[in-house]
Amino acid sequence: MSTKAQRKAIIDKKVSAEKERILQIMLQSDLYTITLDPLIESYLDIFEIYQYKFILWKEKGFPETQKFTNKTGATNQTKHPLAQQVETWSDKKMKALDLLGLTNKSVAGRKITGGSTARKDEEIKRPDEKPVDELAQHRNKWRKAGGQK
Repeated sequence: MSTKAQRKAIIDKKVSAEKERILQIMLQSDLYTITLDPLIESYLDIFEIYQYKFILWKEKGFPETQKFTNKTGATNQTKHPLAQQVETWSDKKMKALDLLGLTNKSVAGRKITGGSTARKDEEIKRPDEKPVDELAQHRNKWRKAGGQK
């Protein structure tokens, strides 16, 4: 068991290390802009709360459930409140990372593959008629024949 001051020191150290890690990753991947600073601060706040709840849960031995006695005297197993809070803050942490562009899901959508083969001084013209493929011709043939019967 650690004291509040010890937990605060541990959490402050982890938050500082996480800030350095996030900034390093974002700088290396050219994602960082100064406009992301408020979002980074918000992520660090979420990370700090997550770490606090996680340390409390860890000190209790990671209990998954706890006994709860209701008004009628029946005792039931319920999910431990710290387990619920760690799960909730973990989800919030992942959403914040996603907003920062640091998850695989957000990276895949932003990549641009290929590009235009036209030069900047060249003008691209659209074809006048859309070419009809064999399957579309076959469908049109049978649609016309079916409508005439």
